[in-house]
Amino acid sequence: MFTEPRLYQGERDLAAIYDLLRQGRLADNGTYYVHPGDLSWWLFYPPLEHDFWQSLYLWDDPQVAGRILAWVLLPPNGSTLDVALQPELRGSPWHRELFGWGLHQAIRQAKQAGRERIGAFWICEQDTLLRGWLVEQGFELASRDAHLACDLGLPGQPGPVPGGYVVRSSRGLAEVSPRARAQYGAFGSQADFERYVQRFARFMQSPVYDPEWDVVAEAPDGQIGAFCIAWPDFVTGVGLFEPVGTHPDFQRKGLGKAVLLEALGRLRQHGMHQAIVTTPEDNLPAIRLYESVGFHTRRRLLYYKKQII
Repeated sequence: MFTEPRLYQGERDLAAIYDLLRQGRLADNGTYYVHPGDLSWWLFYPPLEHDFWQSLYLWDDPQVAGRILAWVLLPPNGSTLDVALQPELRGSPWHRELFGWGLHQAIRQAKQAGRERIGAFWICEQDTLLRGWLVEQGFELASRDAHLACDLGLPGQPGPVPGGYVVRSSRGLAEVSPRARAQYGAFGSQADFERYVQRFARFMQSPVYDPEWDVVAEAPDGQIGAFCIAWPDFVTGVGLFEPVGTHPDFQRKGLGKAVLLEALGRLRQHGMHQAIVTTPEDNLPAIRLYESVGFHTRRRLLYYKKQII
């Protein structure tokens, strides 16, 4: 019987959410479960206009204390619907009820926010079950992302670094402004830069940020030209890259490749057997960069949209 959820309450809930994702990834049952690093990035580096902590709904497992059966993330602006449940429940009647509950809430929030459509993203191309449900509910395929993987069991070599540049760990808050400026430029942000720096400073002060995994390429004048954050997961042995970028003023110098190779080496040293990264399938420069350091497209992840107005 479907029951009403509760809102996220604190660190113990976050540990249960991460555990659910890890169990789903280990089950590899056809449904794509996001890497814990993806969720950390979403939650601790939220959009400027809102955060997600009051948008996380959980269903407790009545049989196992501290375990959750599912969680649903519903951004306040009603833009997307993200549903995750324990792998053994995939395809069950409860799964359908859970998805229906989330869809109803997402549509309600989207209408309140004045949005015309909602989205559901990172649906595995081979997940015919979930794709079928989305089509049943009026969703249409909107775009595809390439999901790439790199086997870390193979030996790796550090990449060449252009003369005068240094590839190193971030210094955290001590260089928050140049670190934020690199990302601001790499992704073409139009936000107020001071607010952008404040947002990055909050992330750097969060419990998930470790400067050792924020690898940067420093120019001779102290500017940061390229960066990548790696997220090792010591349960699954898979490391995630999110985000990765090079400031436009520093492109075509090999800096993106240099920071990726450095981070891949660190993942190997910490026992990871695989690294993954996701990018739009039409982002050919990014795909070529990832392929140059050993990544290969493993699957495609789909983004669906539903018109509601």
